[in-house]
Amino acid sequence: MDQDQAKSFLKDIIQIKSVNPPGNETAVANKLKALFDEHDIETELVEYDDNRANLIARLKGEEDGSVLGLTGHMDVVPTGEVKWEHDPFGAEEENGKIYGRGTCDMKSGLVACALAMVSLKEEGLPKKGEVTLLATVGEEAGAVGARQLTEKGYAEPLDALIVAEPTQNHIKIAHKGALWPQIVTYGKTAHGSMPDMGTNAVAHMNEVIHRMSGKEFELQYEEDDLLGGSTYSINVIKGGSNTNVVPDQCFTNIDIRTVPSQDHKQIIKQIKQVITSAEEKYPDLTADIRLLNDQTPMKTPADDPFVKLVQDTVKPLGIPTTLGGMTGYTDSSQFTHANEVFPVIVLGPGDTSVAHQPDEYVEVDKYLTSITLYKEIGKKFLA
Repeated sequence: MDQDQAKSFLKDIIQIKSVNPPGNETAVANKLKALFDEHDIETELVEYDDNRANLIARLKGEEDGSVLGLTGHMDVVPTGEVKWEHDPFGAEEENGKIYGRGTCDMKSGLVACALAMVSLKEEGLPKKGEVTLLATVGEEAGAVGARQLTEKGYAEPLDALIVAEPTQNHIKIAHKGALWPQIVTYGKTAHGSMPDMGTNAVAHMNEVIHRMSGKEFELQYEEDDLLGGSTYSINVIKGGSNTNVVPDQCFTNIDIRTVPSQDHKQIIKQIKQVITSAEEKYPDLTADIRLLNDQTPMKTPADDPFVKLVQDTVKPLGIPTTLGGMTGYTDSSQFTHANEVFPVIVLGPGDTSVAHQPDEYVEVDKYLTSITLYKEIGKKFLA
């Protein structure tokens, strides 16, 4: 497949509106499946929900051997309320860039993985081992597809994994985890002119947040050399229905980004302790904690042989061999829960600074380079 065909196929994928919610990833999966069928590469659809299917593609050698995993997600975030200069699903090409929702995050990386497999097939490779693509649903809403595939055992055969999220083709060997607890306080409605007849859930939440923002809640961690420290941010709060009604419910959502030294269960225990302490002021305070998202951090040792192999592959292409980390999580938060331990590297075209933004784009040269990268890594790993 030449460069014009590679650009054309990416544009076809970008034009599919796989916005999450609701997802509609099956349309992307079917488009990829048709490509693999054309080149006699084995595929399997794993249904998640209506119009939502993960895709597994396997390029097998003549002999058994190591298995290299490639992964990318098929869903994209909504286009937002700010007007775009380019059609969000037009896949317009201009000044060396292709514009559209999901170009950067992360259809360019996903398609590059698929085309690398096609290119290997055209060269009669691999002779030994296997390249497996795991194209997932729902990464943008909790990595639900990766969780499903992991639970079903699809990650067990992997000996190494490349996550094609946008890194400008620089090597990332670590990323933070995400823990999103939602605290809900409960009260009792009453007329606003008789607040003593009710129980104010907003007032109770205010006390909890006040204590969360003070010394009663401090994240415990060892700073990571690539990821730095842990962070948290109280980002959503909602309670009450009318000005003249004492609110009987209030909730707040908290975004906690974690590093490898932390235990998510211990953090939840700390939040429970904060709620208990708030009961000193409000003995009738009642609250629950719900987990909206729970993604573990990932870190591959810098001296892992697979890391060295990837460094040796990118160097001749003029790409820095420096190893880095990412503040956001990826599907590897789920895939690394497999029973088998394997190295993970995040490596893909696109710049995260334009991900989820109006006029999102990917640079064409970095997209084309990533196809070469994945192919060459596959050759070396399976040699």
